[in-house]
Amino acid sequence: MSVIGSALAAALTVGPAAGGTKFTEGVQALLSLDDDSTVWRILCLVAVLCSLTAAVSTGLSNSHELASRVSAAEACSAELEGLAGALAFGHLHPEDAVRLYQQYIAKVAFIDDALTRSSTSVG
Repeated sequence: MSVIGSALAAALTVGPAAGGTKFTEGVQALLSLDDDSTVWRILCLVAVLCSLTAAVSTGLSNSHELASRVSAAEACSAELEGLAGALAFGHLHPEDAVRLYQQYIAKVAFIDDALTRSSTSVG
C-alpha cells in the first residue's frame, strides 16, 4: 500500500507539473468542468489522500515489525532462562551451552545493534 499510494500521488501530480495549463484545460474540457482550477483541486486532494494512505501504511508496517521484534526478544529470553537452568542443574555441558547460547542470540541480533547505537549516542 505504501508503494502504491506513493506512486499514485506522483502520477496525479506529474500531469499538471509537466503539462501545465494545457493539461488542466484538456482535463477540464474532457470532464466538462466549469473551471480548470477544479482540476487542480481534485488532483491535489486525491494526491494528498494517496500520500496519506502511503504514510499510514508505512507506519502500520513499522509497528508490525516492532511487534515481531518484541516477540523474538521474549522468546529468546525464555530460551536463555531455560539454558541457565539446565547449566545450573548440570544437565548441559558448557560446550553445548555455548553453542545453544550463540544460536539463541543470533535470532535477536537487532538487540545488539540497538544497544550499540544507544550507548554511542549517550556517550
